[in-house]
Amino acid sequence: MRCAYCERMATYRVQAGLNRLHLCPECAQDWARRTLGKPVIQWLRQLKPARNAHNSCPFCGTTPQQVRESGLYGCAFCYTFIGQQV
Repeated sequence: MRCAYCERMATYRVQAGLNRLHLCPECAQDWARRTLGKPVIQWLRQLKPARNAHNSCPFCGTTPQQVRESGLYGCAFCYTFIGQQV
């Protein structure tokens, strides 16, 4: 899958309502900054990955198993929470 903005290899999938974007890491970071704003990004960087029963991303619910099978992260925050488990 190619990035919706720059045509590089997409590793993130962002679901915003009915819209789904496939983004490369650089464009995913830019999208998060524009969409969520700088204060939210700074706050997210301070978070420690939470452990839950499924070790899934708290934003989109993607599990490490799903990433291994599809090769795609579910959202721009998956790597922060489950990236090291893949």
